[in-house]
Amino acid sequence: MITMNNPQNFTLKLNHVYPVKSEKVFAAWTKPDLLEKWWGPQGYTTKIVEMNLEVNGSYKFNMRSANGVEHIVYGHYVEIIPNEKLVFTWQWEQQTEFPLTNVTVEFIEHDGNTEVIVTHKDLPNEEEAKNHSNGWTSFLKEKLTSFFH
Repeated sequence: MITMNNPQNFTLKLNHVYPVKSEKVFAAWTKPDLLEKWWGPQGYTTKIVEMNLEVNGSYKFNMRSANGVEHIVYGHYVEIIPNEKLVFTWQWEQQTEFPLTNVTVEFIEHDGNTEVIVTHKDLPNEEEAKNHSNGWTSFLKEKLTSFFH
């Protein structure tokens, strides 16, 4: 779902349920060796350049397409509640005009299954909101789902 907060501020919200406990899903988001196995859109591989998982700690992920195009995202962690929530900033290295945005990832366990809710705020326009929706959908519904099966 994409909502417009004002003409220059879009919010994206997606969710998906995985057949594992929240500890496993949280680990997939917070352990570099696991994150590299699923992070990025379909057809991309990811190299964790930096991942300092603590409040104000920084991260930098290099996503590479099959044809060698690199997309580097970076930011810092704002809030970390183990097995429950991650909040981090999001910035594209190659897109200097792209504003700093904010991502919240919630992990909600229900009877051994875990719902992940990703909220990406402060996207600058509808086109970027749609692009990020496509990317997050690929992350959550394709790659992370495959990771747990």
